[in-house]
Amino acid sequence: MANIFARSPYLIRIAESGQNGSKVELFLSATTLSGTPQYTLSKLIPASNNLETLYDISPYIREYIRFASCSAGGNAAVTNPTTERVNVRVKRYKLVGSTYTLLDTTDYIAFDGSTYYESGYNFDLGNYGLDAGNYYYNPTSDAGKIRVTTGASFTARYTNLSTAVVTSLAVASSTFDIPRVRTANVNEGNKVEILNAASAVQATWYFYPLEECKYTPVIIDFVNKYGAWQREFFFKASNDTLSVENTEYNLMQTDSFNFNTLEGQRKVFNANGKKSIKVNTGWVYETWNEVLKQIMLSERILIDNKPAKINSKSTELFKHINTNQINYSLDFEFAYDVINSVI
Repeated sequence: MANIFARSPYLIRIAESGQNGSKVELFLSATTLSGTPQYTLSKLIPASNNLETLYDISPYIREYIRFASCSAGGNAAVTNPTTERVNVRVKRYKLVGSTYTLLDTTDYIAFDGSTYYESGYNFDLGNYGLDAGNYYYNPTSDAGKIRVTTGASFTARYTNLSTAVVTSLAVASSTFDIPRVRTANVNEGNKVEILNAASAVQATWYFYPLEECKYTPVIIDFVNKYGAWQREFFFKASNDTLSVENTEYNLMQTDSFNFNTLEGQRKVFNANGKKSIKVNTGWVYETWNEVLKQIMLSERILIDNKPAKINSKSTELFKHINTNQINYSLDFEFAYDVINSVI
């Protein structure tokens, strides 16, 4: 089944000979697709010499995806929350005269991910919610999880980076969240491989423990380009800031001749505050630029399990040839008022 990454436009094209219009029926469900479409889209052809009709279905898909919270990686494979993806069925019809004729039916699984402009039209990024590569984690914290969509008889194989002991998890024919690091491998790290039914490796990641002796690492969870939660650790110094806003007014004195000097002449109301944090990665490789790009483009971020938004709008993407030691500093603002103002 093909994947759709719905933060980028996904177009359905109908351009059949002799048509004077077209129709798309869009079925959306977190579980089993029903027989009734959630949306029916139709249009007439632009002109007799231009039969092409296009439908962008991404906005309708995104209405069905939510990222409420980021669960821990744990030690076992668990089913990925159905709120973080949606099953999609597209039925294409051509209109000839006043009669619609079904052309085909295609099923997809959709995520709230995106593709880059340089890569061209929205394409399938694959079945794994994390770029292959090397990752570092704080061994006293949960290392995070990887979203994987698998086929029959797939397994996740874990190899301890020190002892070479191998353990496996069954991850067959579904979408799972699997731990980056199994409990037995926390102190040494592990390699994670996804194997198909023929035991051929489909994807590989490496996870290394990194102990920070001076600072308390800051955990940042964000929804990456695959529409999956990704955990990163900012190991070095962090700085917290509080900013306060209020409305000031001049106070009318109760007695202009014998006023109370403790009352003052000005008061404030609607006082509230916002907290922000500045974090530092510590030394990273040039390839970390891709992680940085995905954090800055993410629409859903948690910092130490608190909702936040990024305030850093630009940064240099360092290259080792120019900068031997690369550290990134990012500014975030927590996405809530200090004093509860929810109504």
